[in-house]
Amino acid sequence: MSKTNSARRLLLTALAAGPLLLNAVRAATIGDTMSLPTTTLLDGTVLKPEHWKGKVLIVERFATWCPFCKVQNPKLEKLLRANKAKGLEVLALSIDKNAAEVPKYMQQHGYTFNAAMMTPEWQAALGDRKGLPVIWVVGRDCKLKQVESGELLDEDVAELARWL
Repeated sequence: MSKTNSARRLLLTALAAGPLLLNAVRAATIGDTMSLPTTTLLDGTVLKPEHWKGKVLIVERFATWCPFCKVQNPKLEKLLRANKAKGLEVLALSIDKNAAEVPKYMQQHGYTFNAAMMTPEWQAALGDRKGLPVIWVVGRDCKLKQVESGELLDEDVAELARWL
């Protein structure tokens, strides 16, 4: 095959893949202004983006079957209870395939933080990140302040309050 034919093939392959690459979800990075979507909580309550305005929002991607999430979620609950009056909100977004398991999990553990299923809109807002759990901290100014993948230690979760 000539160099010209190879170059044409490469160009055609790149052009064909272009739409796929454009649909890839870019991970939100520190300093990005977050566009938070309307959220339907597990109990059916609908929270509009304005709900989060002026608050510090910790978003956690989790799963009921994740052992690291099971260790981290009580820490988030403790942080929320200590700082809710200061404007802290927690939203746990489940990636469970069986949505019926998530309310049971929340009730069984006594969690009071908001919880919903991960949606394409939230996925687009947060982007792709590897691992579980993943934490995104969105400041009062709607800018992404911090992102953490994997289980956080007690002191790491407590340190999230610095954004208040």
